[in-house]
Amino acid sequence: MKDFLTSVIVPVYNSAATIEACIRSILAQTMDCLELIVVDDGSTDGSGIICDRLAGQDPRMHVIHQPNKGRTEARHVGVENATGKWVCFVDSDDTLPPDALSRLTTAASDATDIVFGNAKSITDLGGTGWHGACPYSEFRHLAVRAEGTIGVPWGSLYRRSILTPWLFDLPRHIMMGEDYLFWLRLVFTTEKPVALVYENVYCKGDDHTSNCFRWTADYCYELNELRKKSIPAPLHQEYMADMLADRLENMYSVALWSPRSKWGDSPYYLELLADLSANNIKIPLKGRIFLALPSLRLRRLYVWMSNHLRN
Repeated sequence: MKDFLTSVIVPVYNSAATIEACIRSILAQTMDCLELIVVDDGSTDGSGIICDRLAGQDPRMHVIHQPNKGRTEARHVGVENATGKWVCFVDSDDTLPPDALSRLTTAASDATDIVFGNAKSITDLGGTGWHGACPYSEFRHLAVRAEGTIGVPWGSLYRRSILTPWLFDLPRHIMMGEDYLFWLRLVFTTEKPVALVYENVYCKGDDHTSNCFRWTADYCYELNELRKKSIPAPLHQEYMADMLADRLENMYSVALWSPRSKWGDSPYYLELLADLSANNIKIPLKGRIFLALPSLRLRRLYVWMSNHLRN
């Protein structure tokens, strides 16, 4: 039975308003062969009590209570306690369509270690002929660039044996970009093609972290150092253009929220410019204009106008 068992892992922290709907959507899956592991990460709002009550109603559900250690470590604890051959992560404010796990597991096989369930989000897949699987080498490039929803752990399926402790070994204060680093480490653990599922297999709730996060040059510098450690050093040059593309996107986020005095002479910005020059890559014209604007107000206005004209 364990050859078919899928372990669904839900990290929970103060999600009393959403956790019951999340859990019920998982337990209502059309695929019965699943176990649900909920890791209550030190909740103080009664989330743990709700989880215990629901676990008492379904033997497939198990609840682990622990002191608050952060979402990444909560996922790791879930993996350590999982018994299924495959693992799926669900956030506590999200839900699954009834046939989500059935669609994902149908695409799973010995030929792959990863089933990517958000393939419609990757525009680069259009016209490539990758209807059922994407070569690992191509998928790695997409992951380093953080294309679409690559970079979020939810909505996909992973062979449990490749979910090593290294994937979760991140500083706790890295709250934005932690999932991106997870994927970077993940895609370099396997050389099997990535199976693709284009149908809707996930219902996303409100993303509170990205809504309130403010990027800084210092934070991006640390994130980039972790990025470099996550990609094997001999492969850095092969993925340099992809790394620079994502680093530039991070720089735009910094400039949108920080005055030039906070990033103009920062190690992150200066190192980015040096690496772009060394690799003969130019910042796009719109990006150069945006970064050259002298004030925070003008940069925000420029972004608003660009989005308004595009729409």
